[in-house]
Amino acid sequence: MRNWHIAVMALSAAFTAVCALAGSGGSGSAPAAGIIRLDPPQPQTCVAVRVEVPGDKMVTGVRWYNGTATAAFPRLLVASGTQVAPPPLTEAVALADSVPGQEQQWSAVAFAAPVASESGTLFIVFEYPAQVSGAGIGYAPEPGEYPYFVTGDGERWVRVDRGWRVLLEPILVDRVPGVVTLREAGQDEAAMAPALPAGLTSAPNPFNPQTKIELSLLQAASGTLRVYDVRGRLVAELHRGLFAQGANSFVWNGRDGGGRAVASGAYWVQASTDDLTFTRKILLLK
Repeated sequence: MRNWHIAVMALSAAFTAVCALAGSGGSGSAPAAGIIRLDPPQPQTCVAVRVEVPGDKMVTGVRWYNGTATAAFPRLLVASGTQVAPPPLTEAVALADSVPGQEQQWSAVAFAAPVASESGTLFIVFEYPAQVSGAGIGYAPEPGEYPYFVTGDGERWVRVDRGWRVLLEPILVDRVPGVVTLREAGQDEAAMAPALPAGLTSAPNPFNPQTKIELSLLQAASGTLRVYDVRGRLVAELHRGLFAQGANSFVWNGRDGGGRAVASGAYWVQASTDDLTFTRKILLLK
């Protein structure tokens, strides 16, 4: 087995990135030549990649080439892409937990909530499982430089410049009105996290044939409650008008605005007022 070794230094912490040869494969994208990981593993090993997010798009998940199916990534996070390096993990937002992948194959995961970018870029961060051989994201050698970032403690990042393209791709769909946007921290508008919706619930979830959606507000407000598909297309508008202070309850029966039953799969419920937007992913199973 052929190995590539990279020595990198982050302040007082030294890391060695080891890319162990992996099998080929893919779903219409480049096969992997190896898996990027840190050896030895650090207390909070992470790899971050900056991705482009056009202003008319939002990210609903990611695809990546996965090293091993024997362990899940503890968290997948997203952070503002306006800085030279990713911010500390405390400033990133976890959008998926216990993320599994297929054995040496392209894999995919949907976010708990969609996210857009004010700057046109975001950092996608994979938190690695501890002490798992072969766990990580794949790479493919290509001409040119494809920088990515590594950390061992979640605070200090090291930029790695190599002729390796990290096999990670955002899942982009058309942006829907009101989706929360990540902005740079430390300015007049603090970094806004994607809505992990504190005021919007749905139960049961997954559901069949219907689910109860509840929106809680601190004060009365006018707005809308809508259901979108994963491509950002409007499926049904459940409410338009005044929401009462406190709990507002609605039922979605898995039908579109024309009364037609929709297909099984993931959908986004979004409640919007003049001041607030809440988004929740729901799953219809038939």
